[in-house]
Amino acid sequence: MKYTKALALFLTILASFSTTAQTFTGLQQSNFGGIHQANLNPANIANSRHRIYINGLTAGFGFNNDYLKLSLPFNYLNLITGNVPSQYKNSQGQLAIDDSWLIENVNGKSKNASMYLQTRAPGFMYKISEGFTVGLQYKNTISFQLNDIAEPLARLARYGIDSSSGSVTFSGPNQFQIGTTFGDNAFTVNLNAFGEIGLTLAKTIVKNDNLVLKVGATPKFLLGYGTGYIKNRGLLIKTPGTDTIVFGQTDVEYGYTDIEKFTKLNAINFDILNSTLSGKGFGYDLGFAFEFNPDGAKRITNKKNAYLFRGGISLLDAGHITYNKDLKNTRIVNNTGDKQLIINSNFSNAWSQGEARGLEFTDSVMRTLFSIDTSATNIISHMPTTLNLQFDYNVFKFIYVGANWTQDMRGKKSVGMRRASYLMLIPRIETKLFEISLPIGLMNDYRTGRIGCYLRVGPVFIGSDNLIGQIKSNNIYGADLYFGISTGIPSKKDKDKSSGNTDNSSEGTSTY
Repeated sequence: MKYTKALALFLTILASFSTTAQTFTGLQQSNFGGIHQANLNPANIANSRHRIYINGLTAGFGFNNDYLKLSLPFNYLNLITGNVPSQYKNSQGQLAIDDSWLIENVNGKSKNASMYLQTRAPGFMYKISEGFTVGLQYKNTISFQLNDIAEPLARLARYGIDSSSGSVTFSGPNQFQIGTTFGDNAFTVNLNAFGEIGLTLAKTIVKNDNLVLKVGATPKFLLGYGTGYIKNRGLLIKTPGTDTIVFGQTDVEYGYTDIEKFTKLNAINFDILNSTLSGKGFGYDLGFAFEFNPDGAKRITNKKNAYLFRGGISLLDAGHITYNKDLKNTRIVNNTGDKQLIINSNFSNAWSQGEARGLEFTDSVMRTLFSIDTSATNIISHMPTTLNLQFDYNVFKFIYVGANWTQDMRGKKSVGMRRASYLMLIPRIETKLFEISLPIGLMNDYRTGRIGCYLRVGPVFIGSDNLIGQIKSNNIYGADLYFGISTGIPSKKDKDKSSGNTDNSSEGTSTY
């Protein structure tokens, strides 16, 4: 498959200027989640099951898109276990990926894609007194998001230009041909690497035999390692030849910090003292929660948690990071007629000398064609603010059914990060030493169904929001996984009265 030189350069420019929805659902819903519960609602830890809780290390990663499906000729489980049939390997015994395994989802709708990597360590929680708990977390996230790419543009990136009526040799299945004008392509691209240091304060404000009311807040200091974005408000292009791009009405804004920061993953995730910042900011989480346990239900509920049902509302990840170091910020506008960009050997020579030289040369050429505004001295990258509602019902003793609804508050056009909206039902079995849950629901802005799984044995846990689909299906639009080890000292029953428990027996000090 060959792209035209003009298209290849154009896509390279976009990629150069730009270079997750992590949920941890099962972990954060659990009564044994300790400090992790604060990431769902900071009020939840006010009467936590633990006096002390320490997060050793938690990590999660994932990717998702709604355009290309990986359709394997063998089961995905064979790939995980290394038992790929020999006919799908090359002479070195490695997987030989065939382009035909990628199947398009052509439905006339815009396309989206996201990837993320998040680490949480260190973190701890401490119950200072009855009903008052504090927690501290250090988290790092690397996130790439591509929102609302028009389907013709996505197909153009995959297949190139259909030259059946042109002069070059490749003819793809898309409808964009040489000489065709392409528009209706507004989209955003966001790339971010940032850290969070959050201090959670949670307090029980009302407690009696039947009802507990709690509030909590997590102010955060935000560490901006690097960012990049493209905000395309509208771009009209056509390709009259293999080495020419004609730009019509254009309004594209882009900015980026030192792109080498994104290659230093170890420094971003585990070496805060030696990591240099390109930006800083402040954020916060706010939450309110309640637990209700009527007299008639106390025979069937778990005495250690002491509620028939609990619920809460939280505003998560409010705030932004302001980047003002090592950055370039540019807005390109053309409203004065067509502008022609001719690709010649100077472009290939410049890019062969490295990315920095290629960007410098491309910028110089763009300035001769467009109105260029580079006056902005900072980039404001917004956090993925969401409104979250939680509910949990104690069916009988150690059997629970939870629910979690998260609504994105940012929108796809913002510069920064967003978390796609979702609705989850979370049945689970929960004990001190063992827990399993099966999150079921609608993810990715309620567009796709998912069945996940969360498993905890003592202090070790592993989970996914789409584990069942990844294992049982040969057709994959994305994958995710999180895992970790956390441990704590449980609260004694005779002291944990903030949960409404009046049993005077001791639970001991074992970890789980």
